Amino acid sequence: MRRSGLVPVIACASALAACGGSAPSTLPPAPTAAGDVSLSALTQHPEVYADATVQAVGVVAHAPGHPRLYVLAGAHGGARVALEPSSSVARALGRRVRVRGIFTVTFELGYEILVSRTTPLAR
Repeated sequence: MRRSGLVPVIACASALAACGGSAPSTLPPAPTAAGDVSLSALTQHPEVYADATVQAVGVVAHAPGHPRLYVLAGAHGGARVALEPSSSVARALGRRVRVRGIFTVTFELGYEILVSRTTPLAR
């Protein structure tokens, strides 16, 4: 390698070393040991999870103002994510569940999980 080719390599290495490892991560929290992603992480960082298979826990509720649409609601009225198809979660209304499916963001519904599996959980 010629000397002139070594200069950019040294400059990049110096810049990376200056960054250090002490800066806090800007990535959203990792899934729990069970593989769950929090509803707040889904709604605060949708670009990270868009079109990915996710698993989240919450209570199935009616969407405000849309009685035929169901959402997975977080604790204390926190984050809400629409659940489609509605028929797959209608029987779980009012129950705490773990939902698995593809997370999407749409103009019509906003944050949404295309449900592939719903598992009832103990309260």
